[in-house]
Amino acid sequence: MKNDFKLSDIPKRNIYEVPDKYFDRLPAQIMERAAGAGYSSPAPWYAAWKPFKLAMAPLVLLLVAGIVYFSQLRLEKEEPAVILATVADEAIMDYLSTYAVLESSDFSDISSLSKPETTAEFLNVSSKAAEEELEYYQLDTIDY
Repeated sequence: MKNDFKLSDIPKRNIYEVPDKYFDRLPAQIMERAAGAGYSSPAPWYAAWKPFKLAMAPLVLLLVAGIVYFSQLRLEKEEPAVILATVADEAIMDYLSTYAVLESSDFSDISSLSKPETTAEFLNVSSKAAEEELEYYQLDTIDY
């Protein structure tokens, strides 16, 4: 089993030895090293490189933004035709009859509208209401 031990049972002794008068001489040694090092100027090529780095950062950013913009522009030109081709004619008819004011001649190119039952759907009118409207206008008196 495990033996229980207490920290107070461990003998206290200093395991590290410090040389004589180490801390008395330490500040003087640090001051000697700091005074002897001096300040050295940066290399001449580094001083010339700094303005170049500052000028290159915006140019690189502009280049990346231009590449992203033109790649997105190219993708946008291709997508609308593909997306519009996937929409069914019925969905287009529903959208236009709900949100657009169009005439029947606008739909002459769509073959699905040539069926007679789509006329009532396009006009969004019941057959009874259409007959009442036709009776209101006296078509016999109109010259064609």
